[in-house]
Amino acid sequence: MTDEARVLLRVAGVLAMVVVAVAGADVYEIIADRDGTVALDVAEVERVWVAEDDGDARLVVRGDGSAELTPEAQLDACGWALGRDNGRTLRATWAFGDSDEPRMVFLELQDPDTAEPCYFDLYVADSSGRATLSGEGAFATYARSDSLHRPAEPTTP
Repeated sequence: MTDEARVLLRVAGVLAMVVVAVAGADVYEIIADRDGTVALDVAEVERVWVAEDDGDARLVVRGDGSAELTPEAQLDACGWALGRDNGRTLRATWAFGDSDEPRMVFLELQDPDTAEPCYFDLYVADSSGRATLSGEGAFATYARSDSLHRPAEPTTP
């Protein structure tokens, strides 16, 4: 083998190692730190969320994994008609999203008439105090309230 061939072989080997190292670093970056997104914690979601376009729609999220929705919020989340089930606030459960969706809260509400579950999401993009509720009913923007109290039950005549 001539000196020129050895030099070319060494250069090709070095280039191959550089390509493998760069590709490996990119794969590690994708796996290790999706995009720098920090996962939610309980303090960021535990409170009353009020719909910006309808102040009557309220979602109460508690740190123990429970939640409550006013009838107006049930309309946003599940598309259920207002006034059903005597307009009561209904209980739901929630869980944090996984590593693929670290800023998502998944909620489940049981239909009191059919016992069928309704699944919907609350996406909290950042610490601005706003979140997007997406469900079978619609997409709605909710704002975080300073209150940790549940909504008052409507009075029946």
